[in-house]
Amino acid sequence: MASIPLLTLGLWAEWQSFVHLWYNSIIYNHGFLVLGGVFFLLYQRRKSLSALTINGSPLGLFLLAGATATLILSQAADIRVFRLILAPLIIIFWGWSIWGKGFVTSAGGPILLLVFAVPIWDDFSPLLQHITVFFNTILLQAFDIPATIHEFFIILDVGTFLVENGCSGVRYLMVALFLAAFYGQLYYRSNARIALLVVIAGLLSMVANWIRVFGIIAAGHYTNMETSLIEDHELFGWIIFIVVTLVPLFFISTRLEQTSSDTGDKSGISNPETGQARPTSPSIKWPLLASLILLLPPLVPAALDAKTARVASSWEPSLPVPEADWTGPLKHADIWHPDYVKPDIDLGGIYVSDDLKQVQVQVTGYRRQVQNRELIGYRNQLFDRQEWKLVSKTSHARDSSDSVSTKTVNETVIQNNANGSYVILWSWYQIGEQLTNSSVEVKIQGALNKLQGDARGALWALAGRCERVSSEGEKRPDCSGQRATFERFLNGAHR
Repeated sequence: MASIPLLTLGLWAEWQSFVHLWYNSIIYNHGFLVLGGVFFLLYQRRKSLSALTINGSPLGLFLLAGATATLILSQAADIRVFRLILAPLIIIFWGWSIWGKGFVTSAGGPILLLVFAVPIWDDFSPLLQHITVFFNTILLQAFDIPATIHEFFIILDVGTFLVENGCSGVRYLMVALFLAAFYGQLYYRSNARIALLVVIAGLLSMVANWIRVFGIIAAGHYTNMETSLIEDHELFGWIIFIVVTLVPLFFISTRLEQTSSDTGDKSGISNPETGQARPTSPSIKWPLLASLILLLPPLVPAALDAKTARVASSWEPSLPVPEADWTGPLKHADIWHPDYVKPDIDLGGIYVSDDLKQVQVQVTGYRRQVQNRELIGYRNQLFDRQEWKLVSKTSHARDSSDSVSTKTVNETVIQNNANGSYVILWSWYQIGEQLTNSSVEVKIQGALNKLQGDARGALWALAGRCERVSSEGEKRPDCSGQRATFERFLNGAHR
């Protein structure tokens, strides 16, 4: 209990991210249940935990140091999934460093349940979508319901159903896996039986989702799409989950339970190190070293805060200066604009050459990247997808190099949804004083820069209009002329 404030402070940013995820995401709002389950299991094992004595482990301390260093880099790069996966591991390594393997045996299993509330599971949605469509194809044939399948679209005579991410069943899968692992740790002593129960729960949850999706499709078919189930099937899904997954799982788990002499709570789990000779005066160095390492993630940013603020406030990027045959920038004219969240820097304008060629230059970024306001983030898009649609995206190697852009730029062609016009974009990034076109390098170099007190980052881009030409009866973009204009502008521009 006394260690809870320490673990809370050391992993404060991660706990904030967990709460934000669980509160705002419909997929992961079971996370509060998972956290409650962790505390309950630890309370059940309080006797074995209280029997532990300080028995420092150099291996545990080494793993703790490595995981903490990785966490600090992940925080600097703001890679949330790594941060949240590392949180339970760091807690386990911290306890291992102080109390040895006995802590891992007693508390490792319950703490690892947090993995069922880490945002890695929705990455399985595309695979689960394909599996759901496959088995629904079989069910439709078995019930003689004519349908045409096109990827995730199930087309019936009465209408079309789309198996979206939410229909993949990943929510039911996570909940089922957690409940099985929780029940197994509460009543089983055999890891093999726990693993078997988890596998069975996962399979039952997938079957429940297949039946749920088929039920919605069948209801639409037999009611000529008049049923309210098509629009509102949240409650229906959980009812199917209870009937198909939880009820059978209850009887299966009971059959898998061990004999009465081998069941009950695990509060009596023996400490595998109790048979060893215990030190008469446990060394305090192990708790001190482990706890100091645990506190590094919040301490490092705090130590660099003054320098980071100073570097951020002194950064004033400006638009490039072109050769004399270009006029501009015209500040209130634009061809396109990136869709970024609350940037600190938003500079843009159009340059016009003596022969009336046009280039828009855009600089959008952050003086100090923080969570939800970082250069590379899911909320930041190169273009507004409600206004534009993607035509092509590739890397383009330039004919020459200059001080304004990178040798290789990201080339993106987009089309306006309203008037059908095409725009070509050349884009790259600035991290500190470094230019790159790689988003991976932005994350890595950005993390290293943050550890030196430099959290600056910006998107640089050129935009211009492409010609529309007829090809095989369709209008297609011809951007060759605009590429030459971009090269001409950059070759004569300087920062």
